[in-house]
Amino acid sequence: MRSIRFGAAVAAVVAILALPAGAAATPPGPVTITVETHLGVENTFHATGGLVCASGTVSTLGGGPTGDTRTFNGGQSFAQAQLLLSLRFECPDGSFDVLLRVTLDFASGDTVGTWSVLGGTGAYASLHGAGSLTGERVGPWDPVILDIYTGAMHLD
Repeated sequence: MRSIRFGAAVAAVVAILALPAGAAATPPGPVTITVETHLGVENTFHATGGLVCASGTVSTLGGGPTGDTRTFNGGQSFAQAQLLLSLRFECPDGSFDVLLRVTLDFASGDTVGTWSVLGGTGAYASLHGAGSLTGERVGPWDPVILDIYTGAMHLD
């Protein structure tokens, strides 16, 4: 009787060890990224949530017909415009690219929109995430915009 139980226990352990290991994805966690955006230059960001670095630099990705990936899309009027922008967030341990879908209000200079992670390198090669963003002009005549990204991210 004892040998049957021992044999069953050994068989169960072997069966468990033979199962393929599942992907060890982290659960989505909240993230907030703040960027003081000065148009046309590399900017710095600060992040909370612990999944990405606490601070680094952010710049517009190049490659479009005007040297970047900023594009105007539908809904353009004298009141607002819809923009697509691709940004690269650089950290000491890697980088991640984000696509922004933004509506710019011409009267206030404020923006609202959504963001999603396109991909990454280094520690962020398997980063995924998405969320919303708001941008407010720092001063009435100041071209600086304070962008706040909120959402969730995880690693696969």
